[in-house]
Amino acid sequence: MTKRGSVYYVRFIVPKERWQDVGRATNARNGTRRDIVKSLETKDYREALRRRDVALAKIREETNAALASLGLPPLHGDWEPSWGNIHHRLTEQALAARKELENADTYRAPIYADDDPTSGIVVGEDFSDKDCKAEIVQDILSEIAQEITQRIAGPAGQRAATEAYQQAHAIAFGEATPLGVLLDRWFPALEGTVTQELIDRHHRAFSRLGLCLATSEGLKTDDPEGYVRSIPIERIDKRTAGHFREWLEKLPSIGPRVVGFHLSTMNSFWKWAQDVGYAESNPWEGSTRGLKKKIAKASRERGEKRPYTDEELIALLTQARERLQHPKKWPWACVIYDMLRLAPLTGCRQNELASLTVSRVIRPIRPDQLWRISITEEVSKTRSSTREVPLHPIAQAVIAQRLAELPEGHSQDAMVFPECKPGGRDNKPGHYLSKRYATFLKSVLGEKPEIDFHSFRRCFATFFTTAEANGAQHCSELVLDHLIGHKPPSLAHNTYAAKRFDWSVYDRAIMEMAEKGISDHLRSALSYPTTTSSA
Repeated sequence: MTKRGSVYYVRFIVPKERWQDVGRATNARNGTRRDIVKSLETKDYREALRRRDVALAKIREETNAALASLGLPPLHGDWEPSWGNIHHRLTEQALAARKELENADTYRAPIYADDDPTSGIVVGEDFSDKDCKAEIVQDILSEIAQEITQRIAGPAGQRAATEAYQQAHAIAFGEATPLGVLLDRWFPALEGTVTQELIDRHHRAFSRLGLCLATSEGLKTDDPEGYVRSIPIERIDKRTAGHFREWLEKLPSIGPRVVGFHLSTMNSFWKWAQDVGYAESNPWEGSTRGLKKKIAKASRERGEKRPYTDEELIALLTQARERLQHPKKWPWACVIYDMLRLAPLTGCRQNELASLTVSRVIRPIRPDQLWRISITEEVSKTRSSTREVPLHPIAQAVIAQRLAELPEGHSQDAMVFPECKPGGRDNKPGHYLSKRYATFLKSVLGEKPEIDFHSFRRCFATFFTTAEANGAQHCSELVLDHLIGHKPPSLAHNTYAAKRFDWSVYDRAIMEMAEKGISDHLRSALSYPTTTSSA
């Protein structure tokens, strides 16, 4: 999805090899079409999410119809999944039958000898309503399952049809519960408690599980999440969990960290399923064992994340200042230059700075105190991240200039960095800043995966520890945890010590950090005045 103004749109990506075909079919002006954008006709994010899949299906349907009118193949070409929607149909039919059977009458009328009730001799029982419906259900499920033999020839097809029937039969008669029923309860329960980015990650995990299970059955599917939703939760055991991990680790496109994410998704879901009574055990418990070492090894090979060197920071600051002279060519130069001076002096995360509002800038009454910025719960990453951070005079000058450039009569909710429009799945102000900064970083320092925006927090921690080593009295590890928004690791610090000290402690710590933890030439580069207004 994307947003234009206040309205949400859906963007359908056309496969590269079909750009010209779709361009012809849709009468594109330049003859090619890379994507198709349609309005979802709503300003509400959650409503847009609900409409997205329907809109994409409609765009695909209309595009395929346009291609067919020109005698061109559909977007997916001539390929058809070997199992089609048979498993989905079986599951839907079984779930509908389950409701019917649960409500059916189980009474069986007695059958008397010679059909004479007065004889009192019962020789049998008539079929109940539930018995009749059960026979009909079995016949329907068997008929649908046999369609698989038309797609998969030979014994393999017959075996797949038998397994599909048995699975659907267990669902219909209440002996098994398909994952789809539970996922439709689990995902809504996550809304509002975790980020949309994490929910998307969960969907990708189940999609890959579906692809793994379909592949192991010799099936093809263009909807792997749809396939896994038809699988009963009772079918997933320790062996399946182990096979899934092995299958993931063989994929060339993902590393051990992503493998860990997917296994963590499964573990979280199964814990929830246990809590609501649909899983007797959790087959994913312990499935990530040994991954930490693999992740550490991959990190070493890729390059351990680290803080910027003084030379790198000075190069970034110098290049950003040069780009300030060409605001039309480099519209994000001023934002990036301000962030280059704020981030290493505050230790704040990208979104914590990008989302800064006027109300979160705290100006003390006493002249001997530093300005502060407040990191509130709605923008903090964790509960420990809610805090107030003093602004060194260099950082204070950046914020003061930003406030002076805001229009007259601005509200307390006005954004200090209005260029940082919310975006992404979670509608965060840091979304576009993240993309623009990554491009800027690569253009200045080249491909260096070991440094990113988060490396400014590493710089802040490095400055702090360096200052402490050089004799700074207030730059202790506990003060650093308070300022950077980490929960102190020791019991004495996180349970018994004060959660917040007098503000003079933090003010002095920030000043000592800059004086004894930052080199003179870097401090000079950070304090270099801005000559071009962000306006």
